Amino acid sequence: MTTESTTASSSVTTTTTSDPFLVSLQATALKELQKFTGDPTQKVTHFINAIEQLGTFTSLNDSMLHAVATLKLGGSAFNWYDNNKESLNSWFSLKTSLLERFKPSLSAAKTQLKERHQQPGESLLGYYDDVIDLCKQVDSAMPLHMIVDYLQDGVRDELKIHVKRRMKTLPVDPSPAQFLKIARDEEELQKEFSYSSSSNTTATQPYFAHLTAATSAAIAHPDRSNNGSRSTTFQSSRPTHTLNPLMSSSPRFATPYNRYRPCLICNQSNHRTINCFHKQPSGCYKCGAPDHVVHQCPQVFQ
Repeated sequence: MTTESTTASSSVTTTTTSDPFLVSLQATALKELQKFTGDPTQKVTHFINAIEQLGTFTSLNDSMLHAVATLKLGGSAFNWYDNNKESLNSWFSLKTSLLERFKPSLSAAKTQLKERHQQPGESLLGYYDDVIDLCKQVDSAMPLHMIVDYLQDGVRDELKIHVKRRMKTLPVDPSPAQFLKIARDEEELQKEFSYSSSSNTTATQPYFAHLTAATSAAIAHPDRSNNGSRSTTFQSSRPTHTLNPLMSSSPRFATPYNRYRPCLICNQSNHRTINCFHKQPSGCYKCGAPDHVVHQCPQVFQ
């Protein structure tokens, strides 16, 4: 493998040294091209497509594509190639054998396609490309409406109902490209709505939130200082103000609903005596006697 790798590398270099741009492009592409090891998480179709795209961009012929591909084999894929390299002496034969050896079985591809769902944090484009690739693995001639069904069924729940509703309004059978456009539009709308909602929530927070919290804590624990310990009391030399005993004992100041002193006629606290419904038209409002007024009534002072 060492001899062949050296030969392949030198053949590619000597063929393209006449064009500095191609040399730079080829070196960058070779560096970025990931090795294919035969791991189940890797897709052989992606590896083959990358090799052929590299050949298109840098004008590599069949033998140079074969050399580049063998340089990028590793793990079990390289062991397989090393054991069969006599029959894998061209890019066409290597590509065909790679597909036969490492392409997932049809049943496995179908299972992956049915169970494929957009994962949390996965981009919409990444999900779309993977589903399209699985559909090609299952059936290269799969009808477009079936591909769209798979795409709709696996998209994340926040988008699914909105995308399906808009897809049903299309006059013709939708295509995967139409699904992608609608799904991206809906995703952008959800992001805008989420941003505006978070902005409104932030704007409604009280400006003096920290003072409100401190005041609430002081009310809940008036005998505690900031460090959580009992605060010490002290006597001040300044005189303290006390409420008028009459005001503090009066039901008028007991609750918000008892706004007045008890009525001298009916003893209720929701109105003044002068406005009492039960007062007499003349004379004393308290006892009804015509020979004195209410402030002279003996019953008031009993």
